[in-house]
Amino acid sequence: MSSTIGARLLEVLYDLYPDLKNRIWSKKIRDPFKLLVITVLSQVTSYRNLMLAVENLEKSIGISPEKLARAPLEDIEQAIRPAGLYRQRARKIKSISRIILEKYKGDLSFIKDLDVEHARKILLSLPGVGEKTADVILLFSFGKEIMPVDTHIRRISRRLGLVDEKSSYGEIRRTLEQIFPPDTLAFAHVALIEFGRRICRARKPLCGSCPLEKFCPKIGVSDQKLDHTSHGEFIHHSSISRR
Repeated sequence: MSSTIGARLLEVLYDLYPDLKNRIWSKKIRDPFKLLVITVLSQVTSYRNLMLAVENLEKSIGISPEKLARAPLEDIEQAIRPAGLYRQRARKIKSISRIILEKYKGDLSFIKDLDVEHARKILLSLPGVGEKTADVILLFSFGKEIMPVDTHIRRISRRLGLVDEKSSYGEIRRTLEQIFPPDTLAFAHVALIEFGRRICRARKPLCGSCPLEKFCPKIGVSDQKLDHTSHGEFIHHSSISRR
């Protein structure tokens, strides 16, 4: 059952975003520290402002633990100002840089050889690094078989009935890791975010034109009268075992 759900979702996502897989791997960021900084800056900001802040930071200081740990806080603030919350984020970036420089000699590459849980524990010990940020780094920089969960992915998973309202981050992550093959997790992560932004939106989702409409129970979509007897396999998700 779970593999069928994953296959159907992937089929829809590949059809909607046929070029996304190639773009993901061509832009994959191998430097885990740079991806960490980008992820910190990406929260609650537009892509345009994020890229402007990253470009400013690269040009004015450079994105490495050594350079950012030694840079004046005011210089970091000025560089990342377009991303918003620049004072708070500058302090976080400087603190992370110092810890990585002092504790790991400025190099996180050793994480690649660790098991997922040990690697997550190290990343989560850094100030301001939460589960999603840690998992993004593990997936895209180290190729770990892990599924980061953001607000769009959480919403889609709930509306499809894959998880319930009270499911934790870890429960959602493990459920999605179970329904998607390991080599599709990067694509599924990015494609689901795009799907959540454009179709399965938080407000006024485009259910009428959604390719999953006939299978989706639309859980939590308040203006939709649900018929739980006619939405096929997405309704009957209780058989998906949790790892």
